[in-house]
Formats: sequence, structure tokens, C-alpha cells
Amino acid sequence: MSISDVLAEYSRIQQKNEKETARRRNEVYTRVPQLKTLHDQLEALLIARPKLKLRGEPDNSDQIKALRQLSEALLAGAGYDAHYLDPIYSCMLCRDTGLLEDTTRCECFKKRMLEDKLDTARLTDDAVSFEKYDLNRFGTEPLENGKSQRDMMARILKICITYADNFPACSSILLLSGGIGLGKTYVSKCIMRRVIERGITAASFTAYRLFSLFHQHRLGEDVDLEPILEVPLLIIDDIGTEPMTKNVTKEYFFDMINERSTAGRKTVIVTNLPFHELDERYGERIFSRLMDTRFSQKILFKGRDIRY
Repeated sequence: MSISDVLAEYSRIQQKNEKETARRRNEVYTRVPQLKTLHDQLEALLIARPKLKLRGEPDNSDQIKALRQLSEALLAGAGYDAHYLDPIYSCMLCRDTGLLEDTTRCECFKKRMLEDKLDTARLTDDAVSFEKYDLNRFGTEPLENGKSQRDMMARILKICITYADNFPACSSILLLSGGIGLGKTYVSKCIMRRVIERGITAASFTAYRLFSLFHQHRLGEDVDLEPILEVPLLIIDDIGTEPMTKNVTKEYFFDMINERSTAGRKTVIVTNLPFHELDERYGERIFSRLMDTRFSQKILFKGRDIRY
């Protein structure tokens, strides 16, 4: 998506909101004709205000304020919210232009551009959510300290819901580790779903795909890694399955984690590897960052494979 495409999208949003504003006005003016006359008077006063200022004549602000108060009273008397006829904007900061008053790009514009670059890393499975999480799939027989797999998963679910609901006031790294078929990937996608529903951009990559992009970048190919560094929430699934490539895997992995953490962005890492194998595979620098309680929260999944 080019900048012109994004600006065209803003134009469509403006047209949609203007159409809804016009519909509301027609609805209200039909029920309360007095409001149409009042708003015509208010518009005339607003147009006249700059001219009065240029001529050095008394300001008409008091008249404008009085008419606005009367308008709000008439709307309330007809059962409407006081701001029902205000202009509608999807983004109040830039008023659906993509630009702020200082001519810099609005955050909503940056978000649209980022989401387009991460289009292939979006969450596409509508069946994934915390609300649809089925704890009944897990056994109830005691496995550890009298706790069943269902008990342990209920606790994990609670921790992950808290992580998603508190985002971005959460740890820089959330490490989900455990054997195959214990629900780690599903839980990570539930976190992603909840964060997206809260209006925050998130992306998900398998380790194989992510490190393939790193390798292409190392070879000098035209690969834009900025979205991976900039996305507020990055999910990396199946860490440990990617091929180990000299001077790429460890170097890019550490730089990515370090840059994202420094910038306050969050990364959820899913792996089948036990913690000690992460040390053996990626080395002390990466292992130390993943284990550091100042930056990382770790969840260990235990039990039986539920996929069979």
C-alpha cells in the first residue's frame, strides 16, 4: 500500500463519516425544526468572527456560546446526546486526514502503514480467542504436586489474559516453553487476538519464516525489517526449529530482542525447547536476556499432548 492508497482510504472514511453526520442532521431537523434555524444562525456567527477580529470590533463569542448551549438543551430535550450533531471523526487527533496540526504524520497513519507491511503476518483464525479456550480438553488426573494439567492450564490462561489486558504495561518478553501439543501456540494467538481487539497492532511469524527474512537481509536482498522491529507485539512461534546459519541466527535474534526491548515493544516467544537447550542453541547473551526477570516472564507448559 502506497501513501496515496492510505490517503485515499482516509478520503473514504471522511465521506462515510460526513454521510452519517448529514443523516443525523436530517433526522434531528425533521424532529426539531428549531434546531435548523439555530444552527444556521450559529454558522453565520462563526463565519463572521474572523472578520470582526480583523476590523477590531467586539467579539461575538458570547453569542456563539449561548447558541451552543441552547442547541445542546434542545437536543437533550429531544432525547439526543448533546454532541449528537458534532462532526464525526474516526481519529480525533488528525480528524481523519493523517496529519497533525504541526504537519507531522498522525499515529493512526503510521499504524495503517505498519499494518499493511505486516499484512501476511496477521491473525487469520477467527476461532482463536480466550473466550473460546476450552479447558475441558485437558485432563484432571494429578500430575504434579496434586495439580492436574487442567489446573495448570487454568493458571496459565489467567496469567496470559492478564498479560494481554495490561499490554503494553507488561514484560518485554513472554517466553512460552514446553513439549509438543500442549497449547502454547494457541495461547499466544489468544494473546494476539485480545491485544488486537484493544486496537494495538500485532504480528505473528514462525521462527523459520522470520529467520529466512533475516538471512535474505544478510545476503543484501531488499527485505524491510523495520516493521518487525516496530510492531508493538511480535509473536515468534516454534523458536528452535529454524536452521542455524552462521553470523545470522544468533546475531539477528539478539539484535531484534535488544532493539525491541529498548524501544518498549513486546515479544512473545513460543518454543518446544526446554530452557537449558535455549542456552546450548543460542548462547549466553541471548539466554541471559530471555531468563532475566527484569525483562522476561516465563511460562512452562507441562502435561500430555492434547492433539491426539
